[in-house]
Amino acid sequence: MNIKLRNTLGEIISASIAIIWMYFKLNEAATMSITSITQVLVLGIGISILAAILLSIVISIFSSIITGRYEKNVEDERDHMIELYAMRLNGVIFGISIVIILGLLGWFNLHINFGIIAITLSGFLASISSNFLKIYFYK
Repeated sequence: MNIKLRNTLGEIISASIAIIWMYFKLNEAATMSITSITQVLVLGIGISILAAILLSIVISIFSSIITGRYEKNVEDERDHMIELYAMRLNGVIFGISIVIILGLLGWFNLHINFGIIAITLSGFLASISSNFLKIYFYK
């Protein structure tokens, strides 16, 4: 498996771990204070970053053990174009979701707790979808 695919799968798994962890911590979001919700969300973002780093290291080590050689990360113009497409998709999905969430907050009286949670989760979901786009282009 290509090193870029392994890293992308690691990012998807780490974001999924953070989303699942936050889901179980935020099961009573309607009664939680904004302070406790933001603490859970910040911890979830930290868990996602740490999981991505650890998964990258572990996958790299296991790949080197299995193949018996170290694979270098070689990039060309195609890789830069794939990254730009993925960043564009990430920005579009996150931008559209922010507009929808702000509309729900303003006109439909969505509770601010759920607005903060929705903004954070839309960032994670935009990241996951852009990583799936990278996998599509690398295959």
